[in-house]
Amino acid sequence: MKNPINPILLFLLLSAFVSHGAVTLLEDNWDDIGAGAANGLGTGNNAAKTTPIADPTGSGRGNVGSVDIGKLKADGTGPLGTSPWGEVRAPWPGSIDLPAGAVAGTDTFTMQADIYIPADTTFDTDAAGNGAADRINMILRWNGINQAAANKKWNWDSLAADTWHTLSFSGLIKENDNNGDPTTSIIPIFSFYDRSNNGAPGVAAYIDNVSISVTTTPIPEPSVGVLGILGSLLFLRRRRR
Repeated sequence: MKNPINPILLFLLLSAFVSHGAVTLLEDNWDDIGAGAANGLGTGNNAAKTTPIADPTGSGRGNVGSVDIGKLKADGTGPLGTSPWGEVRAPWPGSIDLPAGAVAGTDTFTMQADIYIPADTTFDTDAAGNGAADRINMILRWNGINQAAANKKWNWDSLAADTWHTLSFSGLIKENDNNGDPTTSIIPIFSFYDRSNNGAPGVAAYIDNVSISVTTTPIPEPSVGVLGILGSLLFLRRRRR
């Protein structure tokens, strides 16, 4: 008579083969990780330029990214960008492939950044006068498509001035993009939305410790423990025959 495998042993065996991990796709601290536009975030579009500077907030962070949403042209005649959407993202074209082992529809993403709003921010904080507050958005586009992107918003006037805030956004990697194709890449965006498009040149905010990661579901090589379980099962089956 054949001996069935004990269900508990089978569960332990399967659990040892399947595990969740996390892969960091992009980091930037404007010091030794990312180093600004080199390997971390890009400098941004014309409506949001990010420059690495020594931390002026007294927090001991080293360098941080200084975000300017009203940067003028070289001749000083007007802003470089005409759009209220000031964005910083991964270096051009900004798209990052999902790593091997990431399962869209099952695994998750996390975007995170430290944000500091100086009291003299060039953002317009008059939410009543503008009809709505300026804000920062974290956006994740699936396969680079604008529609149906994941996003989270923080109104500018909801974040205390002269304070570092750690902002985080997590969610499920969408199985398919808005066209119905399987998600294989993402475009992560940190958007500084100047709603009334009236930001003056200067510092709108400081940004630091950017991190974008996804979970993965790898199937690793069997561990020594798993091989031991397999060996024990084979040994027991042979003895009971």
